[in-house]
Amino acid sequence: MKKMLLSALLISTFASLALGAEEVAGIPSLSRFALENGLEVYAYRDTAVPLARVQVAFKAGAISQGPESAGLFHLYEHMLFRGSAAHPGSAGVKAALAALGVSEWNGGTGAERVDYWITLPSAEMARGLAFWAETLVSPSFDAQALEAEKEVVVQEIRGRASDPDAIYEAAIAKRLFAKYPWRRDPAGSEKAVREATVASLKALASTWFVPGNAAVFVGGDIDPEEVRSAATAAFGAWTVGPDPWKKGLPRNPRPGVARPTWIVYPDQSMPEGIGRIEARYRGPDLAYDVASSYAADLWSSLVSPAEGRFKTALEAGVPKLGGKDSIVASYISQRDGGWISISSYFIADPALPAVDRARQFKERERAFEITSMKADASYFSAAEYEAARRRLLDYRDMATDTAEGMIETLAFWWAAASVDYYAGFPAVLARTGAKEVSAFLDAFIMRNLEVVALRMNPADIEREKRSLAGSGFETVSASNAFWWQK
Repeated sequence: MKKMLLSALLISTFASLALGAEEVAGIPSLSRFALENGLEVYAYRDTAVPLARVQVAFKAGAISQGPESAGLFHLYEHMLFRGSAAHPGSAGVKAALAALGVSEWNGGTGAERVDYWITLPSAEMARGLAFWAETLVSPSFDAQALEAEKEVVVQEIRGRASDPDAIYEAAIAKRLFAKYPWRRDPAGSEKAVREATVASLKALASTWFVPGNAAVFVGGDIDPEEVRSAATAAFGAWTVGPDPWKKGLPRNPRPGVARPTWIVYPDQSMPEGIGRIEARYRGPDLAYDVASSYAADLWSSLVSPAEGRFKTALEAGVPKLGGKDSIVASYISQRDGGWISISSYFIADPALPAVDRARQFKERERAFEITSMKADASYFSAAEYEAARRRLLDYRDMATDTAEGMIETLAFWWAAASVDYYAGFPAVLARTGAKEVSAFLDAFIMRNLEVVALRMNPADIEREKRSLAGSGFETVSASNAFWWQK
């Protein structure tokens, strides 16, 4: 069956030639082209080692699910390794990967992307592309295999429900993204997964796993023209599907909460005597406010130095924080679900109630420091701006130091914004300064509302139960943190 499918795909390329290739300005050694069916292909040449990373990504995942389908994209990702027409069953998939000399393979479902990748000898690049074409274009959804895979996925959902980090993140997302919390939860609900059918997965495939909603990334010791030829041969017959994003996406509101929201999480994994405070805000979404995202990135770099004015002021203004190095301010880039976090560890002490310090922390960072940053253009010096830009670009270089790192980076930005956004980042960053940072702070912190969270060992919470009683802090736990729980 494998040879028959490959023959059909090869014949089809005469009717589905790739559009012209182009180099991507700003990213040396990166070329791209598109097939007539809408599939984008990126080829990145790095001859350091004789390997190639072949990755296929889709703009899908938690962002594209509803409460009734939450978890189906994750389940679908698992099912792709259960076999295809060319490689029946899990054994057939594993045998094909072994024949290609694959050293690494996996798939992933995130908030805004579903993707699959293999690493193999660069001489096998064309066969690697053919493997993904065979797997993605003609998956087999066996009912018995589906039931078995449901159990695997359900166990992963249950595992998250006992993982402290997952519980904490779910509790915040349930509040900060209250209108569509399932769009921040790739794992989904056990109920939705158990109710999945072969028909519902096929419907998912025909809607979201189509060439116009996909991109192929190939990086390593490869020739871009050979990638172009091989990708055209492998994917040219993939039937065009409707644009799943044509109707757009209802936006996650900002502010994410109607009033300042306070939660406390008794976390057994936290060391006794150590707690954590975090204020989290809705941030810029790359689908709607690209300009603010540059300022958000620059701001997060400006406030990162331990000896800078921001961290020094927070440490001085809130007693018994865990030191300047424990203070973190960050912006998480997302297509629809960006967020800003300002956090610090602290030393638990009933004589200095955590609820009071959480309020002090919020007021110090917002009412004092952020207000000053917004109003005072000299809060950061010209040298600090230049150093902040350099840190962002250095991090970008480190993340793309290998072919695998570059491919993963490109796939992320392709789904969250665009490859052109990523390529043009240095030039726009150079034009971003105090004016843009001030506007960002005004819109996304001063005119925004936050979720403030305390994360402490249960023994410390017990010692502070008097101050917590009636404080307005809601206790979250594994039994109420997730959106699918009442």
